[in-house]
Amino acid sequence: MNLAMETTFAERALQIHHEPQRPMTLAQELSLARIAWARSPTTLNRQRLAVLAFRDDDFDSPIELLRDAADLNASEHALLVQSYLAKETEAGNHRARDAARVAARAATNPIWHAAVLADQAKATVRLGLKDAARGLLEQSLAIDPNNKDACKRLAALDLAEGRPKELTEWCEQLRVSGVGHARLHAARVLGEAARGDQSAARTINGLDELGHSERLDPPPGWDDIDAFNAALAAELLAHKGLRFERYGSASNFSWRIEGLARPDAPLVSLLLEHIAGRVLARVRAIEGHDHPWLADRPEQALLRAWSVITEGDGFEGWHVHQFGWLSGVYYVQIPDEIRYGPGREGCIGFGLPEELAGPEPAAAYGVTTVRPEPGLMLTFPSHTFHRTFPHQGSGKRICVAFDLRPM
Repeated sequence: MNLAMETTFAERALQIHHEPQRPMTLAQELSLARIAWARSPTTLNRQRLAVLAFRDDDFDSPIELLRDAADLNASEHALLVQSYLAKETEAGNHRARDAARVAARAATNPIWHAAVLADQAKATVRLGLKDAARGLLEQSLAIDPNNKDACKRLAALDLAEGRPKELTEWCEQLRVSGVGHARLHAARVLGEAARGDQSAARTINGLDELGHSERLDPPPGWDDIDAFNAALAAELLAHKGLRFERYGSASNFSWRIEGLARPDAPLVSLLLEHIAGRVLARVRAIEGHDHPWLADRPEQALLRAWSVITEGDGFEGWHVHQFGWLSGVYYVQIPDEIRYGPGREGCIGFGLPEELAGPEPAAAYGVTTVRPEPGLMLTFPSHTFHRTFPHQGSGKRICVAFDLRPM
């Protein structure tokens, strides 16, 4: 089912679409894909198996399936490069760079061409060849100015080499040309902070005026939000998609659920409908603000959601949601030591990562800490850097995170 909800914003309608329910878990899909490949080794079955294995953090299988094939399509070329990169070894980085060169020569679509150049640059940076990587990233952005990975990696290079002025200049050029996405806004924030202009960084970030927190009322059919959260927590803990960690995410020592919507998870679907309605109300409330981020508001957006469950050592590292426009989190279950604790343990923090902005600019920018509680929902621009802190307790901290992703 694909439901849409509407509001008006500057003469345009915003529609929020829900992800379709997934009748099978990743493990079930992967098992069927292996059977299909064994029975019929077609290019379609090969690609499906490689994609599912990669999603399951099995990077050897895509490499084995794709490295010697002579008929790879563009997405398979890219997947082979990403599988080598995911190995995070020197040999893997060399192979990723070589595979990306082949993929770039084979690319007929400029979007794919720019993407493999950005991945080639990632491998090249890891191999210590930063000047060569810079050239690849600049070439990627020249081909596709909207490439988020190239923007992210070129910004990181500029910051590491003490070039924040150059960073802000090319960011402004992209912005003037009509580019607007979370990685570009995040890069602009980092550049201004690294230059020492914390006021400009905060203005671009927009958290103070655009971030929001509210305690949700019970969804339809429920009289008490605490009772709903207790039932939802039980549903999430029994979810068939629950898995420990996931490569490429910000989660550390945490359980995650991707593909939340399932036929046997009715409370998840009820929550997501409830969140969509509140997000639309929030969009109405901020439509009069004068901020560049609002100019990027999509007309069609997918509500993409996942759950993160952390015990004492679990936390999220600094990150932004590069595919989103607006992001948020709903807190389902919060241990008392977090709710009533005196420190930042278990809290969410909004600020800047020291490894990118630098220790002094990050300290000068500061960290805004929000203490979670069951029933609380936060929303903020997707370009806003945020992290969580380990709570060191014995209970489970359960939340549902989400993005509005332009379609």
